[in-house]
Amino acid sequence: MAEQRDFDVIVIGAGLGGLLSAAQFLRRGQRVVVVERLAHPGGRFTAKTFQGAQVSTGAVHMLPFGTNGELAGMLRALGMPHRIHDSEVFASFHVRGKQYVCQSLAQLLGVLGPRQFGELVRLGGPIFLGKPTPEERTMSFAAWLERRMSRARSPELYAYFERLAHFALSVDLTDITYPEVCEITKNMLRYGPPGIVDGGCAALTGELERRVTEGGGELRLLHDVLAIEHDGAAVRGVRVRDKQSGDETLLCAPLVISNIGPQMTKTLTGMSAPADAPTVAISDGGVGHRRHEASGLKVHLLSDVSIIPHKGIMYCLDTERIAGIVQPSNSDRRLAPPGKHLLITHQILRSDDMNAEREAARADLRRLFGEAFGTKIRILTMSQYRGEWPVNRVAQGEDVTPGTDLAGLYLVGDAVKPSGYLMVEGVAQSVNSLLDLLDGPQAGSARPAHTPRKPPRARALHWLVRPPTPHAGA
Repeated sequence: MAEQRDFDVIVIGAGLGGLLSAAQFLRRGQRVVVVERLAHPGGRFTAKTFQGAQVSTGAVHMLPFGTNGELAGMLRALGMPHRIHDSEVFASFHVRGKQYVCQSLAQLLGVLGPRQFGELVRLGGPIFLGKPTPEERTMSFAAWLERRMSRARSPELYAYFERLAHFALSVDLTDITYPEVCEITKNMLRYGPPGIVDGGCAALTGELERRVTEGGGELRLLHDVLAIEHDGAAVRGVRVRDKQSGDETLLCAPLVISNIGPQMTKTLTGMSAPADAPTVAISDGGVGHRRHEASGLKVHLLSDVSIIPHKGIMYCLDTERIAGIVQPSNSDRRLAPPGKHLLITHQILRSDDMNAEREAARADLRRLFGEAFGTKIRILTMSQYRGEWPVNRVAQGEDVTPGTDLAGLYLVGDAVKPSGYLMVEGVAQSVNSLLDLLDGPQAGSARPAHTPRKPPRARALHWLVRPPTPHAGA
């Protein structure tokens, strides 16, 4: 018979959502065990040292909302030591063979020119201030744009919208609804610039791992989850197997938190497909086929020279594939070997031919860097992802809720991110949503206890002339 162990909370998956959840429940004095099938925690938000560089497993060492975002807020609430280097600019843009650095939205005038900038202002009004009509609620952003602007007449403006979706969401404009773009835009402007975490994402998840183990939590690496045990109405625990010894253990708890996505979670319960699986239908308006899944190719490069003169993102408007580039070693020189700079590019996948996708990336790198590519700038690694693992288990805007059909079984992670929240900010918010669901609203208030208030909408106006200031406690 399998050994049996009793806990208050079982967390499946030691990615960022799982580690944050474990830290929150340990903070409440509960007995917590985290089960992870890999030999290391962190999931897509960690890194491995390769040739002296911190090669990220999924993320680009970046927090989309910087020190003002939900992840930074949760780290502060947990008392986690961290430092985030916020971007001091709105962004930069590589177009017409030149890089333009913009301190504010107003400086996009120099990137787009007067006519296209005027179109951006005209489109920005309904995106930021308007309310989607019933027809627009299921309309893809590509279809919405198609009715309001000409891609042929305004190629840089269209590329601006497209590259934002490719870099931040790993989907095309046909794969995201207009209302979701509105919510994302509002959040990006309200919260402020993205930031690079000091020490990279591995330092952050390393601190979380220490918090869990030093706080009395148990972290079982190299353990496969064989089944989520239940009686048909409520969860009872999780049956796991040690991948090294082959020993099986029944972990019992009234609360199981899954950080491995809704599909795999349901599979482990042995039940039918989830009733709360994403069913959002996005109208493409005739503009093209939807792929229905996020995918991407990420390239790490080492450079002898600095390419990006700031801590933010350089969006590439004159490339075929690469959407954007970050140079995280601007924030922390330890992310690259001495005398080198670390660059990370990102693009979505447009085919199943990975050789063609990689060659398209190389062609863009030659276009961007000329003779320096292959001499002063060289490829360190190329990695691709798509589908169910290790990220983007649910496309942006088609997310599920934390609850499941089984009492005591809940979901966290990227598939549970609320509307308008990107990447790790959405993961942190999924944990807030879980805690709100478990605890209910604050006494005398309709607002849940854990989900923070968003920054005021007026704060976004700072971006017209200068970036907003970071959180005072950062």
